[in-house]
Amino acid sequence: MEKKVAESPSGQQMLEKSTKGATFLMMGQLVTKMTTFVLNSLLVRFLSPKIFGITAFLEFIIGTVLFFSREAVRLSTLRIKDSSEDEKGRSRSDVLQTAVNFAHIPIWIGAPLSIVLTSWQYRNLNSYFIALPFFTWSMLLIWSSIIIELLSEPFFIANQFMLNYGTRSQIESISVTFGCVVNFMVIMGFEKWFGNSGEDSETMREGIAILAFALGKVSHSVMLLLCYFYDYQKHFASERLFAVRLTKIYPPHEKQGYYFQEEISQHFKKVYSQLCFKHLLTEGDKLIINSLCSVEEQGIYSLLSNYGSLLTRLLFAPIEESLRLFLARLLSSGDKKNLKLSMRVLENLTKFYSYLSLMIIIFGPTNSSFLLQFLVGSKWSTTSVLDTIRVYCFYLPFLALNGIFEAFFQSIATGDQILKHSYFMMTFSGVFLLSCWILIEYLNLSINGLIISNIINMILRMTYCGVFIQRFSRALHSGSSRFDPRKFRTVFLLGLLVWVLDWGLIGFVKNFRQFFLNVILASIMLVVILFKEKGALGELIGERKFSRTKIV
Repeated sequence: MEKKVAESPSGQQMLEKSTKGATFLMMGQLVTKMTTFVLNSLLVRFLSPKIFGITAFLEFIIGTVLFFSREAVRLSTLRIKDSSEDEKGRSRSDVLQTAVNFAHIPIWIGAPLSIVLTSWQYRNLNSYFIALPFFTWSMLLIWSSIIIELLSEPFFIANQFMLNYGTRSQIESISVTFGCVVNFMVIMGFEKWFGNSGEDSETMREGIAILAFALGKVSHSVMLLLCYFYDYQKHFASERLFAVRLTKIYPPHEKQGYYFQEEISQHFKKVYSQLCFKHLLTEGDKLIINSLCSVEEQGIYSLLSNYGSLLTRLLFAPIEESLRLFLARLLSSGDKKNLKLSMRVLENLTKFYSYLSLMIIIFGPTNSSFLLQFLVGSKWSTTSVLDTIRVYCFYLPFLALNGIFEAFFQSIATGDQILKHSYFMMTFSGVFLLSCWILIEYLNLSINGLIISNIINMILRMTYCGVFIQRFSRALHSGSSRFDPRKFRTVFLLGLLVWVLDWGLIGFVKNFRQFFLNVILASIMLVVILFKEKGALGELIGERKFSRTKIV
């Protein structure tokens, strides 16, 4: 694991470290997702859509509690000024302790919230699931996994604040993989030794599948906590950079100490309210599908989210997280040149995402169902999953672009601007719910209606953040923007030509010959994009070489 440093990095060093951090997170995501991808692809042949639906619902409970408990703290602590000694004379150890103190808040919020939410959902679940073997034990394990994972939050906050991406990536990769392996081994062990024993084997299989999911979550949380604690003992404890327990901080020349910095506390309260609405929109599809769709349709949507958004989780999520951490830490100093650097990073990322979105729109709908049919078994053959994933492909570009726009907004917006955004998010929630009702209940579009509603939601959110970023750029007076839509004209015209040829000559891919032709067309587009951006790529490589030379 990477060595911890106690020095405050400069803006360029933060960019270099964040670029490497995105790579670390991508590689960690690649290892874990490929492992879980293979294991889940094997499990999907044994499990019904009904079981995938209930496990997706339990995953939603875990995600909801963790999000409301810790997300606002994770974003707010990045606003703490990071310097060797700030204007109040605090050492960096005190600054780090301030961040760790805030990491106790998720435990205080999560413990009662998890009890209320799991108890409420348990009482309102379908009696069919409650009657399954081991279901009560599974719910208890789900609650335990939430509490154990929250206990690791002080260690996470410390590594996040110091931009220790390598440590985070390794620990999270080990934990996720371990939990998935436990889940897989429990199910496969039952199938091997008890799969065909007795008339109630199907009921027992479903109960074991849910128990295996719960055991996997607990195993993940325990491994996460153990790895973080080991890393703390190895790198932090001896240097006494911070204490895990809540510690009062006494700045030099001041008699009155504090546990929580007032400025960050106020920002936390404003961010928390904004994130509540954001989570309702982000996870609103799960709320809607739980209330308007059958358990089987919930399973289908869960499968689509897992396979359809694989690219999002492997590539987009690490980039968005690195961007959010980089910008929040970079702009905490208030340096004007850092603002220009942040805009240049956003412009380059938007350009990259635009090209990638074009590739997804052209080749996703035609190839996705052909690739997915090899991953699902006979239990899914009668469902509409192969048709629905084509519609889901159009949702991914909006999801990706909205991610970086909101990451930028959350990193640079003031508390009042975030509070104002919350009111708009409330309006977007109403539009989302209304569109879901019209498309699902009135027009009977089922999951396709939910995907279209999500696209409408993303367009609204992108527009709000896009207007904010445009005003921010103008106020910065950084000259003409490097992001000129006219520069995309050649690539977009080529993309339109390729799309017409692909649909006209091939259509939906049905065999490997047609799939190979799509690979050739995609490669041609990629070569053209690299040729068009050779100047930007050369500049990026030159900057990285220059940065390494300065460090040496």
